[in-house]
Amino acid sequence: MSSGFNDVGFLDDDLDSWRDNVHAEFPESFAIADRMNRMGMRMIHEFPDGELPEHRVLAIAAFYRALQSFQSTILLSERGALPEARALARLCCEAVIVTGGLLKVDGTLEKLHEDRAKHCLSLANSMIEMNRAGKTGRDITRFEQEVVRVKTEYPQENRPQSIKWAPLAVKSGLSNLYEFSYRFPSGDGAHVTLGALHRHLDKDEQGNFVGMIFHLDKSDLRDTLLAANSGLIHLLGLAQEFMGLNHYKAEMQDLLLQWAVSGEELGLQ
Repeated sequence: MSSGFNDVGFLDDDLDSWRDNVHAEFPESFAIADRMNRMGMRMIHEFPDGELPEHRVLAIAAFYRALQSFQSTILLSERGALPEARALARLCCEAVIVTGGLLKVDGTLEKLHEDRAKHCLSLANSMIEMNRAGKTGRDITRFEQEVVRVKTEYPQENRPQSIKWAPLAVKSGLSNLYEFSYRFPSGDGAHVTLGALHRHLDKDEQGNFVGMIFHLDKSDLRDTLLAANSGLIHLLGLAQEFMGLNHYKAEMQDLLLQWAVSGEELGLQ
């Protein structure tokens, strides 16, 4: 059975030539991505052991999440699945902001618990409503108990709210990262917007619609890699400075030098 791109799309196992081509076109972007990823993997084995306060444990977990999202961004970028890669670059940035908040901003831990409570309350209310509307006859006691629990913890005048990422990024010193690596990929990657849908419209040189396309894409790969790389370099800096890894200081300085001299190819200029 045939299994090329026209048969299975992005599940095609034989995309090596595409991967080689994009690596050749953006060598500095992929080179610094590889270097930072290897640093991150070393760091996860060097975080302090022993009993830690909750905000420190969650900061390490957020580091893990950011690094995993970064690696997934690179994988999808190499395979030409650019909107999905951009969505994961945004997720990487979100995890970096959480890491920064937990390490630098008082009250972030409480905000995470409040965000979780908001989700649990909304989910429990939805399940209650769906079962009542459908007259399922199922036991909804645990959902009712969850509503009571959350409303007891967060009274009427202080119902739980979702985390606002922009203010947390500002307080964490990550406002520029938020704008570039979180807001930009939202418009044509993370959400099904007009920008995202237009990726599947084939147009001529005058911008006129000529057909539909389902294809490997590298149209804004440079920006996608820059968004992901920007997220990870901030993450590594947070780990070095605030997570007990100060022995990485010289390596971080050398990494920042590479970042600076590679700026044009990375898309910084």
